[in-house]
Amino acid sequence: MDWPVRFPAEMSARTISVRCYDPADAAELFESLADERVWEHMSRAAPADAAALDEVICSRLADGYRATFTARQGGRVIGITSVVFDPQDPAGAEVGGTLLDPGLWGTGVNTEVKRLLLAVIFAHGAQWVQLRTDERNGRSAAAIRKLGATDLGIRQEDLVRQDGTPRQSRIFRIDPPGPSMPA
Repeated sequence: MDWPVRFPAEMSARTISVRCYDPADAAELFESLADERVWEHMSRAAPADAAALDEVICSRLADGYRATFTARQGGRVIGITSVVFDPQDPAGAEVGGTLLDPGLWGTGVNTEVKRLLLAVIFAHGAQWVQLRTDERNGRSAAAIRKLGATDLGIRQEDLVRQDGTPRQSRIFRIDPPGPSMPA
């Protein structure tokens, strides 16, 4: 798979749209992610304000191996997600860092957002896509399984949870759809 992937300016399905992150999204994004439950399984606390959120997002984009997207529903900012490329393992990519307004959890929005990204990634030749979640995050693991991902088990991470414990992640993999499978 070649990086960087040329993602369309906007990807959409029904009322969901996904566009490359723009710092102008930070204020509305901060409001959508203000619920402490959004940050529960993250290694860092919720940013204090929109400027701090923008700083975190932009710092992660600096190495050129991440693309971050703002998700919208009916035009309203509802969250973010990212695609991460590892040049040491160029056959695939990871989709993650997804944070959504908790009012939309369990509604299928996460699935739609991920499907939009997966279609582009596989169209650019990826042989696999990895997803991961904190081993304690059963809600996220269930959402990943709905995508048809294979559970590869638990792996110790170099991350530390907000409570000071070492994070272990449940790792998943999605292979490209076959000729008889819908994308």
